[in-house]
Amino acid sequence: MSTLGLKVGQPRSLAFASGGVRSDLRLLEVDEKLLEEIMRQGVVIKGGEDDEAVLVTSCRTYGMKLVETTNLQLLVGPQDQQQQQPQHGEEGQSFQRGAVGEPGPGATQAAPPLGYGSGLMTQWNYFRSGSAVPEPVAVNATSMSHIELVEVPPRLEALRGLLWQHPYGIEDERDEQVGGRGGQGDAEMEDATASGDGGGGGGGGGGVRGTSSAARGRGYTFEQLLDRVQASPAELRAALAAEGALELGGRWRAVEANYLGSLLELVLLTAEQEGMSLGALRESRLAAALQPDGYYPAVVRHCLGVYGKPAGEAAEAGGSAAAAAPESGSGAWCLDETKVCVHFAVKVMAGRSLPLAEFNAAWARAVPYGMTPCLDMLRAEALIDGSGSEARISPFPASALPRDPGERFGALFRRRARWEWSHLEPYLAGVRVPGQSVEALLMRFARASQPTPDSPLVYSAR
Repeated sequence: MSTLGLKVGQPRSLAFASGGVRSDLRLLEVDEKLLEEIMRQGVVIKGGEDDEAVLVTSCRTYGMKLVETTNLQLLVGPQDQQQQQPQHGEEGQSFQRGAVGEPGPGATQAAPPLGYGSGLMTQWNYFRSGSAVPEPVAVNATSMSHIELVEVPPRLEALRGLLWQHPYGIEDERDEQVGGRGGQGDAEMEDATASGDGGGGGGGGGGVRGTSSAARGRGYTFEQLLDRVQASPAELRAALAAEGALELGGRWRAVEANYLGSLLELVLLTAEQEGMSLGALRESRLAAALQPDGYYPAVVRHCLGVYGKPAGEAAEAGGSAAAAAPESGSGAWCLDETKVCVHFAVKVMAGRSLPLAEFNAAWARAVPYGMTPCLDMLRAEALIDGSGSEARISPFPASALPRDPGERFGALFRRRARWEWSHLEPYLAGVRVPGQSVEALLMRFARASQPTPDSPLVYSAR
């Protein structure tokens, strides 16, 4: 209202701009919070030729929906104050509408009654001032649609493919062994890195000294991934951590599961030989001990980050293993018992179905001394079919399932037609749809039934 200078009793006319009217503009509907972020930090619209476009902020992703309307929307620009003022009479006299023979409210000069000494020009200005209006509002553009934004989960399907184009594994280790012998400087820098007690993060993104130039040139930088993946920077960082991606020389790659598992077992063996507690593993000592085997500090740190956490964080979380951890910042790590036990469970199953009793016995023998495996650790990792002596366990990791809720429910019901909630819940923990709860997803993709009044709910495909 204030932009157009509208006032009660003073309508304004519309007129198309003399310079032409644009029809190629798109209106974007946003709330105040998103508008503030757009003005402060800006946004990015992502999407390839075969993708649906998304709008990305610093921490969220929004789907874009074009909504058409039958009404023509007229777009106007800011109005000049002079255009909003009524026209004035001759010689600067301004007259207001009022009863004949009476001065109008706020009039700068009283208008004499008609026929009593007023000239023709004065009477003409008086009548013209009664119908004076501002200049017409210029319409600069028109539109018959606008874009609505709906918060959606980040579309990370492309991320896994990009990370696995150049997975880090035994071939990189061989390249590094060949390249690392080319000069003494790298070895000296490696020794300097290994002798430090820096903590480092769980992502393994610390120093890359000692790695060959070939290994550092593979993979994608964070900026390259951000250009190719429909996700915000914060969502992409969280996805890289969830995927267990390794950063070397500023480039991100996946790590071969067998290679990482072998490194974990070497870490456990080295810790036992060095007399280190699994709740207080010294990164510098482990890196120095494993360097002759071709493992470099950045990769060792990554392994510790995947299967554990810095000792300071573990101490805050509590736990028996964390009780022996030294102070934060001392370069010590505490292994996560569940993650380590899951690794050995996957190794025992080796992608096949096993009798449950046989698996339990082999699993108990495989885990490190002092760790106690239990089947609750394998939620979202394996499924048990049958009961009693006929029970069998088989691998079924949630990490291998699609991220899309509809596709994930489809994969779950193809594996098992009927699910109890206690078995289904772990596989839905990683499904996130903004604005929708897990209960809403169940109502949308599943059907609940109860065979008997005292039996638990069972979910099947809708």
